[in-house]
Amino acid sequence: MIEHPRLQYRVKFGQAEAVLYHEELTNGNQRNVPITVTDNQEGWEGDKVEWYTQKEVADLLGVSKATVYHYGKQKKIMKILDPHRLHKEARYEKAEVDRLVSEKQSLPTGMSPNEVAKKLGLSVQSVYKYIQDGSIKAKAVPYGDERITYVILVTDYQEAEKSLKPTETQRPKKYEYYDAKNDIVLFQRFHSNKIPEARVIRNEEKVFGCYLPNIQKWLTYEEGINNYSLKPSYSIHQSTLDYKGYIELEIPKDAVVIYPFLDYLYETWGMENIRLREQDQTILLFIRAGERPLKTKGFLAPDILPFLIKGDIYNEEGHLIFRSSYRKTSFELPIDLLESMTKLAEQEGISMSKWVEQKLLSLLK
Repeated sequence: MIEHPRLQYRVKFGQAEAVLYHEELTNGNQRNVPITVTDNQEGWEGDKVEWYTQKEVADLLGVSKATVYHYGKQKKIMKILDPHRLHKEARYEKAEVDRLVSEKQSLPTGMSPNEVAKKLGLSVQSVYKYIQDGSIKAKAVPYGDERITYVILVTDYQEAEKSLKPTETQRPKKYEYYDAKNDIVLFQRFHSNKIPEARVIRNEEKVFGCYLPNIQKWLTYEEGINNYSLKPSYSIHQSTLDYKGYIELEIPKDAVVIYPFLDYLYETWGMENIRLREQDQTILLFIRAGERPLKTKGFLAPDILPFLIKGDIYNEEGHLIFRSSYRKTSFELPIDLLESMTKLAEQEGISMSKWVEQKLLSLLK
């Protein structure tokens, strides 16, 4: 009998070759153990190889077992042959694995694009776009064969968060509800001969896609177009209204009026005059003040009044009219004071007007 942890020995019997082994169950600890031989040593070779199991390699490198398999195929690590399948799990030479671990430890550490996307409420594609245009600083590191991935340092993430992650006091930013690549907006209605109604929804990874209510299935946008022949039920673009402020509404997702109202807004007002933020239970809407024809049987003006937060809504001579609760004003202040106020507003990630409004409200309470 031969006893030695994690070592491979070969013994030859004429033309036949077998592999004898013993694995010590010591939680993967490597240590020198003397070899004990109780059989005739004739025919034993002294070429011993230390090794890790496939799972241990995956844990050490922080990758999946499938990736370890591909590393072996690519000759990045050496897989130990086991023609007689005497081992339950594939094994890899320790020296090559240790080299890869050392290389990985020398790379910068931080957050992956996937982690940043989840924290900022963006799609992964958007994060890569912001990395490319410099909005998010990231370090390129080797990944696989002639590929690279990105690592975002904590300080760089914090800097990006200030400019990209909207606060509760900010109006929604376009990327929250508009997918420029496919020219679609959140909750937009689609249909086809096969599907009477589908809605644009974002999945957990914040990727825009199509949700089919009748079969309760989410698809990528491409799958919806190619497999179900989905097409938009209306155009989402209209001319931009002159700026006269916004009205604000917060509508529960389960409100009967929500989809008819959104369809009307997208088709008649256009996404250029709307800002939308999806929240856990509600949808927050900012709509430019103005008026447009009301030609729909899906809802009436009184149906949306209970959800009004700021501004005014009324129907007059076949037009739906939105009036903002804000009025423009101006006053003169010392330049150094204005500069200080601007810096404070930027630190809080809000506009100067919003910052002044908050401070005045706190004084008036």
